[in-house]
Amino acid sequence: MRCGGNRTQRAGGDTVAAGAISRREFLRMAAAALCTAAGLGAGLGSLAAGCDDGQQTSNTTATIPGGATTTSSASTTTVTASTSTTVATGPPSGRALKVGVVSARSGHLALSGKADDWWMGLVADARPDGVWCRDGLFHPLRFVTRDNRSDPALAAQAAHKLIAEDRVDVVLCSGPVDLVNPVADRAELLACPCLCTLVDWRRFVLDRETKPGGPFTWTYAFGTGLEDVFANFVAMWDQVPTNKKVGLLFPDNAGGRAWSDAEHGLPRFAENAGYELVLTSLYAVPVEELTSHVSEFAKAGCEICCGAPSTTDLILFWKQSLAQGYRPKVVTMGGALSAPHVLQAMGTGARNMTAESLWQPDWPFRDSITGMTCEELSEDYMTKTGDQWTSALAQYSGFEWAFDVFKRVADPGNRTEFMEQARKTSLETCLGPIDLTAPVDVAGAVLSRRPADNVCKAPVGGVQWVAGDTFDFEPRLVTNVGSAGLAVTDTVMPMEYES
Repeated sequence: MRCGGNRTQRAGGDTVAAGAISRREFLRMAAAALCTAAGLGAGLGSLAAGCDDGQQTSNTTATIPGGATTTSSASTTTVTASTSTTVATGPPSGRALKVGVVSARSGHLALSGKADDWWMGLVADARPDGVWCRDGLFHPLRFVTRDNRSDPALAAQAAHKLIAEDRVDVVLCSGPVDLVNPVADRAELLACPCLCTLVDWRRFVLDRETKPGGPFTWTYAFGTGLEDVFANFVAMWDQVPTNKKVGLLFPDNAGGRAWSDAEHGLPRFAENAGYELVLTSLYAVPVEELTSHVSEFAKAGCEICCGAPSTTDLILFWKQSLAQGYRPKVVTMGGALSAPHVLQAMGTGARNMTAESLWQPDWPFRDSITGMTCEELSEDYMTKTGDQWTSALAQYSGFEWAFDVFKRVADPGNRTEFMEQARKTSLETCLGPIDLTAPVDVAGAVLSRRPADNVCKAPVGGVQWVAGDTFDFEPRLVTNVGSAGLAVTDTVMPMEYES
């Protein structure tokens, strides 16, 4: 097993790569080591973790970009930092803090967990000594990850094991409400802090088994607002001359029902803006064909097509649309088009599709742990993975949030204190500012950053995926309704089809 990025820490806190130490430095470090009996401290902790749920029959070990290693099974990933030799003064290490992560590593939503190993490696590289809490100790950080396999029931099981068996100090999760709410509900029942990101805040609050409507004691969200998404969708459609007929494609799951909801979903926003909607029945998942929906949209003359299918469902729908000759002027798909990988799978015929933008490299924020800009984070990801960036990078903001809270607690093992500090968070992250100190403003929800007690909203824009200079598809921000801090760079163009 290779452990990349090994570090030797200087007494002053700087680090140098192992194997690149000069003779003078070697002698200095040797002398410092001899002084340990006189009171010099050593051995600041490293990121480490270990967990086995007893289900795995074999392990595979791989190197995580950024110097961490991962041991993976069907349900558990263990992350440790590179082995470090430390010669340093400073406070001794406290107990390790366990951070549980529930994400989709497999199944039809696996793209949402695509960046997990990257950001854990980034943390291992940036904070090899862990987090310095208010007790005056450095606490090593341990990540224990569990794959929800894109299944809500398994998401709940994963959360239960993290809390009851692995005894993590905080649980992080992100993504569709179907996968986030089961985790949050289990955390609420078991009295464990849980921080969620990139989840629809309204469904996070209302569609809960524990106390629907909240407020909640143990679960908070830095979420998205579907009202913001819908406002940006309408603003994008307004830029293209059409007959204003919209075909709607929604799955029969929590997300699809939220999007199609007559009161809070897309229909109200679209109809109020003068658009005529063609809504066929919600399709059952999993689905093998969507030809009937395609035929209905074509028959009705829908020049706009919009929906919230999964990535696999969108690929299927688009393949069948092109096969049947259905070519709308505007195609806007929520969720599935938040990253370029799905567009690549659909080919050049997907150019100029539009979607909500939950995060992209040109956003004007910095990571609170490394100080890197969004562009620098995306470059780091692409350099280390060899893959195009994905909006899943922004899930890193959940750990930024947890890290900031840990810094502010005097007793890191006290869950009640953790939540007290979590409720006081005011922090800029790579996903934007988390400000839970602002007053709750339910009225004017499109512009409000605090629509509910346990929620702070992240910025949202409207994006069009165009032919890029470096990649086949690159995003252009075309609307910023409700998020004026995001810079609009272009206007919406109609779809382009190959003859």
